[in-house]
Amino acid sequence: MDSEKVVTKRSIKLLLLFLCLHGGFLFAQKRLPGSKPKLIVQVVVGQMRSDYLLRFERNLSSEGFRILLDEGAFCQNARYSYMLTQTVPGLATIATGAQPAQHGLPSGCWYDRAQGDMQEACGDPQQALLESSNEQLKKSPRHLIASTFSDELKLISQRSKVLGVALEPEEAILPAGHGSDAAYWFDDMSGRFVSSAYYMEQLPEWLREFNAKQFTETYLHRSWETLLPAAKYTCCDTARQSSVAADMPLTLMPAELPKKSGRPNYGRLRETPYGDNLVKDLAISAIVSEGLGEDEETDMVAIYFGAMRNVGNAHGALSVELEDAFYRTDENIRHLIEFLNRHVGKENLLLVLTSDHGVNLPQQQLDKAKVPHGTFDYNKALVLLRSYLDIVYGKGSWVKSFTQKQIFLNHTLIEDASLRLRDVQDCAAGLMLQFSGVAHVATSHALGEATFADGAMRAMQNSFFPKRSGDIMLNLEPGWTEEADNLLPAGSAYTYDARVPLAFYGWRIKRKTIASPVDMADVAPTLSTLLGIPMPNAASGKAIAEIVE
Repeated sequence: MDSEKVVTKRSIKLLLLFLCLHGGFLFAQKRLPGSKPKLIVQVVVGQMRSDYLLRFERNLSSEGFRILLDEGAFCQNARYSYMLTQTVPGLATIATGAQPAQHGLPSGCWYDRAQGDMQEACGDPQQALLESSNEQLKKSPRHLIASTFSDELKLISQRSKVLGVALEPEEAILPAGHGSDAAYWFDDMSGRFVSSAYYMEQLPEWLREFNAKQFTETYLHRSWETLLPAAKYTCCDTARQSSVAADMPLTLMPAELPKKSGRPNYGRLRETPYGDNLVKDLAISAIVSEGLGEDEETDMVAIYFGAMRNVGNAHGALSVELEDAFYRTDENIRHLIEFLNRHVGKENLLLVLTSDHGVNLPQQQLDKAKVPHGTFDYNKALVLLRSYLDIVYGKGSWVKSFTQKQIFLNHTLIEDASLRLRDVQDCAAGLMLQFSGVAHVATSHALGEATFADGAMRAMQNSFFPKRSGDIMLNLEPGWTEEADNLLPAGSAYTYDARVPLAFYGWRIKRKTIASPVDMADVAPTLSTLLGIPMPNAASGKAIAEIVE
């Protein structure tokens, strides 16, 4: 009996010792977050409606979007509060914490009265390109007049590194800010990633090696098949699903055969989700090669995935192509998070995922559901407006441009005719309000002189920047879209365009779902508050209380 007690006591001691050692080992392995994150990763998914997460939930992987929802802080009601919801103002608002009225980029392009021509938001012909002859890629952030979160980070910690990676220059430049170390974008002519002399004198060796590996060629000549079997797609019509076996994928775009002569069509990468794969590969290479997150200073990389926007514009928000692009984005997010957790650890990583804007549903779908909708033809409206002003004020070139839901009048002609600008604005606005599909019209003098608290006029005012906005701004009725040659979608302040997903994950982020409204101008102030650095200089947003508490 006594020997049994001795054995029992000894067994208990051994068990306790094992548990203490094992528990201590586990405790040692559980790394706690430091005073600040080592790496901030901002991921913006182009044209991602907030409802996609719910609509396609059943086919999501467990470690892509879902891990952000299950382990991060998810804002259910995040939205932009200005009217012209596009990529450029969206990225600028995320970066600066300001509305377009403050950061100076009301749209992707505008009519430049001084030059008498259209101006692109990041266009900068003075900047030399590195290893590229594509003149259209001469870009910089010079038109962005407000500082960004990354600018403030660099001002406080000059050893922090900031990079931007995307296919399009605007998508890489704006999130990275003015003082970033580099921004890299894709050159359709060469099939390589390039940059500008604004950032550096020559491309880094690691990027040259990346370009030399010809990942571009691999993705370019790959057929686009659905990631999942055809039967799993909610957006796939019956006829299309029946064309293949239920457990087989659909071919959405056949492979492009290598060309024996002539330049390959590298722009094709934008028509499939494989362009995002290329961006993800480059982002991971940049993080490793530049040593981001490997010291005590907080680094930042901004990544833009544009496949969903490009595919959505080409095929619609209810297409199987869009649904597959969503699942492939989910896979890229999963791969990226797995890499980041290995590279710096979740406790040292602060990841923010969101979108630049949403999108309206296809007109045929709205028609089928008997939802009010329509298409506003700007070209026809412009012809009628010019004729009307000729009748009222005499024949002349009264309208300089009609773009981005805005009318730019000829100020010089109006002054020479001894007319009051506001009278001509009111006259033109009165006519525009009579067109079918036009819900509201605002003149620049009304937007500049009054302060609107909410509603459509407030959204228009938030999109109004006097030096770059038109004399008259239009707001179409819900469900209506614009139609004109070479016109960028101008967006709207309606829910389908303005509401986007927003999630924070990693360093000191508590798991929660935030139901209260969040303005997308709150993102940069939230990051600034988390890191204890100054907010961007024009920020009008506020820190999200549920995130920073």
